[in-house]
Order: sequence, then structure tokens, then C-alpha cells
Amino acid sequence: MLDLNQVQAFLAVVDSAGFSRAARALGSTQPVVSQQVRKLEAAIGARLLARSHARTVPTADGARFLPYARALVRTEERARRSVRKDRLAIAASGNIGTYLLPKVLGGTATAVQTPDPELLVGTNQETAARIQSGVADIALMEWWDDRPGLDATVWRREPLVVIVGPAHGWAARRAVEKAELFDEPLIGGEPGTGTGALLQQVFGRAAARLKVGLTVGSTAAVKEAVKAGLGLSIVMAASVRDEVRYGTLGALEVSDAALVKDLYAVVSSDQPETAPAMRFRSHLLELSADEG
Repeated sequence: MLDLNQVQAFLAVVDSAGFSRAARALGSTQPVVSQQVRKLEAAIGARLLARSHARTVPTADGARFLPYARALVRTEERARRSVRKDRLAIAASGNIGTYLLPKVLGGTATAVQTPDPELLVGTNQETAARIQSGVADIALMEWWDDRPGLDATVWRREPLVVIVGPAHGWAARRAVEKAELFDEPLIGGEPGTGTGALLQQVFGRAAARLKVGLTVGSTAAVKEAVKAGLGLSIVMAASVRDEVRYGTLGALEVSDAALVKDLYAVVSSDQPETAPAMRFRSHLLELSADEG
């Protein structure tokens, strides 16, 4: 088994490019740090650092080991945090974590009596995996599929809009009708956001007639593709507020359909109501009620 103190010594040497500086950062001595690194190299069976008077850098084996070493240390920290009563790790999908949570987190520490919540932003699939595995205490997602042992609550209903580039013929319009979308190329974003399922509900069997061509993998990439005139897209209104304000994108409602996405707060079913995650969920619901 690897010794985490030795792994931390290795990381300190890499990050400071020298044993003496690493020792100062760790509050230790250079001989102790050198011994820890030698023991780690012996345990792994490979030389991890190329030593010199000017600078110490990872060897090829050390470079391959480096991301695993960082992951080990992060995992240890999360393991320690997991048993703290004030721990709050929030997993969020990319759109929620980027466009909605920054404003929410401003008053979170006071509202839920939890210092320094940890925010883990990823895809919707990664977010679901984090709440299911216990890495996160609460997950904020754009869909939910009723996984056992977890409880999902709709904490926000976020409107969707059709976005077009500034040179598009619809740029000056405020709304379009559903039928008009069948004649325009659509750009897809991150898979698993639930937007496709929503379009199926809105358009029914006719959804198959939508011309979804280019798929770029993220809302940021979608916005750039739309600006470049490669097509239009359907995104959360919150994700394009700045672009609409500055005129780099146009945002249109669909006049004859309600394009609204439910956003879910997911927690473990066995959490007590006093747990930080439950207090945070209540905080989210209160904020949404105030906005409504």
C-alpha cells in the first residue's frame, strides 16, 4: 500500500521543483522529504524524480504517476470531509454550475451553516454518478431517472429559448412558432441534459422532423457555433443573458409551446432533515419561491 505522506512529499517536490522548497512548504526538513520520496520510489519500483542542483522534475514514470498521486490526495481529503458534520459537497451539471449557482452560493454558508461548500461541476452523467457514489451530498441536475436510494425534488423551472446569431433573419424577433423550427438547422449541445426528452414532449412524433445536425458537446460551444451562423439552438435562458444583453445572440420564445425545463435537487433518501444537504435544498426552494 502507498503511504500518503510519501505521496504528498512527492507532490510537494514536483510543485516547488526542489526538495528544500518542498520541505519548507511541508514544514519539514530536506532529509526527511528525500527519505519519503526514496521510500515511495522503492514501493512503486520506479524512479519518479530527476534530481539536479537547479531544478527537480518528474521522470517519465513520475509524470505518469503524477495525476494518480493528485487523485489520491484529493480522495483522502474528501474521505476526511465525508465524516464532518458541516460537510457540503455540491455536484452540479455544467449549465447549472456555470450559469445559476454562482449567485446562489453567495449566501449559502450563512443560510445552511456550512463553511466553504465544495462545488463539483461536470456533465449530467458525472453529476448523477457523484450523488450515487456518495462523493457529493446533493446533486443539481437537468433530468432525473428515479435511481433507488435517492430522492429528487424539482427546485427550479428554467425557461428555454431559441437562440440565433446576430445576422440571422430572426435576430430582431421576439418569438417564433413551433412549425418554423422544422425548416432551420439545429445545433445540439451536451448529451443527457434532458432537452431532447422535452422536445419529444412538446413536438410529439413531429420531433423527428427537427433538423438536428451539428452536435458540439457544451452550451459554450453551442453559443459560439450559433454566433458563427452554423444554425440555431435551444438552450436555458439563463445561459445567454449576457450575450442577449450585448447583442451577440438573439433569444426567442416559442409562442405556441411552453419550453420549460425542470431542474432537480437530488439527495440521499436516508439523510436527516438537519443535514447540510437538506438545509441547502430548502435554501434553494426558498430562493426559487422568492423569484416566483
